[in-house]
Amino acid sequence: MRTFVVSSKLTAYGAVLLALTLVAMAWTVSGQQVKRSSVSDAPRIRATVPAGAAALTARQHFLEMFARAYFPGRTGQLLVVPREGDFITRPDPDVAYMHGSPWEYDVAIPLMFVGPAVRTGLYSMPAVQQDVASTLAAALGVQMLPTVTGRVLPVLRTDFARPRVVMLVVLDGMRRDYFDRYPASMPTLTALRQRSAWFTHAEVNFIPTCTPVGHSTIATGTDPSVHGITGVSVYDRTHRRGHDLFAERMPQDLMTLTLADIWQLETAGRAVILAQGSIDRAATPLAGHGACQLNGTPVVLVSYDRQTGAWASNPDCFVLPAYLKDRNARTLWQASAEWMGHRIDSPSAVRYSALFPGFEADALIAMIEHEPIGEDDVADLILLNYKCADFVGHKYGPDSDELRVTLGEMDRHLARMLSALEAKVGANYLLAVTADHGMPSKPLSPDRRHFAPAIVDLLHEKFDPEAKQLITSFEPENLQIFVDEDRLQHLGLTLRDLAHFLESQPFLFAVFTNDDVRRAAHAAKPVTPTRRRSK
Repeated sequence: MRTFVVSSKLTAYGAVLLALTLVAMAWTVSGQQVKRSSVSDAPRIRATVPAGAAALTARQHFLEMFARAYFPGRTGQLLVVPREGDFITRPDPDVAYMHGSPWEYDVAIPLMFVGPAVRTGLYSMPAVQQDVASTLAAALGVQMLPTVTGRVLPVLRTDFARPRVVMLVVLDGMRRDYFDRYPASMPTLTALRQRSAWFTHAEVNFIPTCTPVGHSTIATGTDPSVHGITGVSVYDRTHRRGHDLFAERMPQDLMTLTLADIWQLETAGRAVILAQGSIDRAATPLAGHGACQLNGTPVVLVSYDRQTGAWASNPDCFVLPAYLKDRNARTLWQASAEWMGHRIDSPSAVRYSALFPGFEADALIAMIEHEPIGEDDVADLILLNYKCADFVGHKYGPDSDELRVTLGEMDRHLARMLSALEAKVGANYLLAVTADHGMPSKPLSPDRRHFAPAIVDLLHEKFDPEAKQLITSFEPENLQIFVDEDRLQHLGLTLRDLAHFLESQPFLFAVFTNDDVRRAAHAAKPVTPTRRRSK
């Protein structure tokens, strides 16, 4: 297997990784122990921001990651980075583990391309999610919009023929190191890796590292600052309520075109485009805008409904195939209401088991078999959010037997899906496999797991003890705290006051204000040179 290297010199990317390692080594706290914090079981101690060049490099890097996801009107007022090894979640047993951070366990993702068009080998150059759409578009013979921030990765053969099908599989919550830790459980993915173009340094380069932001970035090939998806939710200040992005499979939150959008427009709706996912905020960005864009046509979008156990869609923009309407996940627990000692007898609970990947795979196989995939000279698109590693990782963690068993079932059913595709088009397809984010391991001690509501309480106790109206929203996977700025002004406070207080907490590595991130976003924009007029 060949290895492709950009340069033998230490890249900026490598320097950042070195800096992050040094930060973990350099972390110090000072001050004296006081009463326990309501945020966690940890004693509240004052912490100094890690000193030295390595810490400053890491802070700047994290600020730039937040800036890459800055979108006016959507980004929160305070943006937080937990200390490495700590994470923030909500008091819900289904999310005992929570991603979102810029640390390696959340940002290091798999990325590989497989197929006759691919130059196989190990690629040590940095790669990011934004590169996926541009590379797949190149395989189709089209270009993404000029606003893309990704590039075409050098994986395509110079003499390649356009594949009959391009298939993208996003392994939700799949850490890259799972491929090394669980190869025996994943023979299909391991075999694909061995004959792929595999990127050894693929990473997420923005914060927060979460499902809708990752899928939107993969689908559009551009930064969140362009596509506008900045978290799982934002706060609607006008109506004073939270707004879940992609709720009810509505694509209007997505502010630019996706690969699916570009290809359906390029082919005047002739291409078969199938998008499937087990949560709205993953399936919808993969599908794009469908008929809800000018001159668009409805594409197939199926998304799991955790209330009913059925597949659902949005008929205004997309199509739900009739042959999927009667399928229901309730059949999965007819033989037993338990899996590995856990109750799974509800449409929501069954997602947190290794039974669920079979249900996901059955739906995609049905679509491959029923739809005219690969039957004409127009290449078709299959876009899959394969979700169960994320569900099980959230509940039981990356080191659990539950996850190992789930990865095995996901792998087995992936083989079934690829066999169904090969029955239609043989080997004439291009497969891209990546992930939207990773997942933190079990914390070294229970006091390193923190809860968003307790952080809100901490802020209110300090700054708004009577009304408790200062903080309007904080979803932990967003790592963004939304603040009522009118209330802030009434209290005679600034965002910097809140940021300084939060950064004094030992479980937070850095806290930035919206203004910090906005300035960093504007500073990162390239300056377009102006041409001098000749006299």
